[in-house]
Amino acid sequence: MAPMSMSRSSADDRRPVHRGTVHDVGRYLRELRRNLSGRWRLRGAHVLSAYKRTAAYRRYAQRRELYGASDVFARSALRRVYDQSRYGSLGYHIWFSRRIPGWTKGAEVVELARVSASLPENAVVVEIGSFLGRSAVLLAGARKVRGSGTVHCVDAFDGSGDAFSTPIYDAIREAGRLPLRERFNRNIHQAGLSEWVQVHSGRAGDVADAWTQPIDFLFLDADQSCPGVRALYAKWSRHLKSGGIIAIHNSTASDTQDASHSGPTRLVQQMIRSPEYTPIWCMSSTTFAQKV
Repeated sequence: MAPMSMSRSSADDRRPVHRGTVHDVGRYLRELRRNLSGRWRLRGAHVLSAYKRTAAYRRYAQRRELYGASDVFARSALRRVYDQSRYGSLGYHIWFSRRIPGWTKGAEVVELARVSASLPENAVVVEIGSFLGRSAVLLAGARKVRGSGTVHCVDAFDGSGDAFSTPIYDAIREAGRLPLRERFNRNIHQAGLSEWVQVHSGRAGDVADAWTQPIDFLFLDADQSCPGVRALYAKWSRHLKSGGIIAIHNSTASDTQDASHSGPTRLVQQMIRSPEYTPIWCMSSTTFAQKV
């Protein structure tokens, strides 16, 4: 027997009911999926929050911070959009610097870029201690935005430093496939800043002995020992212009983790004072001061 044919009228009567039922089921399944995914996300957030309170996570986080590693979100495209929307023309360079291992973090990241961008035309910026280029990208990126100036990066690129830092530098150097200088060059090139950076490879004290240019912005972030940072300050600060700005990293008491690493804090307490410098301000672990 052939199947019974269906009149147009009866088909039209049934079709909307069939379509509506499918749509209702689809809507129900989507709502169920949203509810379940929301519950799992909430449960996952609770698990992650609980894990972050454990001693194991604290050890992991401390180790990442000790070795200057950046988190995944800091390197993400979402963070790039955020930085560019918040910091405008400086946003890309702020975001790119977050991708490079290093210890310049928090509000000091933005302040380094802001200060560099505020300098006059053809500014001379000197960074003592460049490592892999995290802060160099901030300083040079700001000068690229301004369209003039040069960032002079002074570093021996051999992992030398104070007793606290040297083992960390050694571990990072041994873990990388390229020498420190090549990794620095690669980061600067990928950031599009090769034309804005001039590298002075060698001991900062030796480079200072031959230095002649007045400096608009001096960033000290090399040897953190008391005698080491004091010697660098003595040699380099004499080249800082009147009205120029000095920035000293790891110079707040809370950042002193080891006696051999306390030089910047003591330097600021003893030397970066009014009336020689004013104003003086801090961002994260960096002290900024303008020479009178």
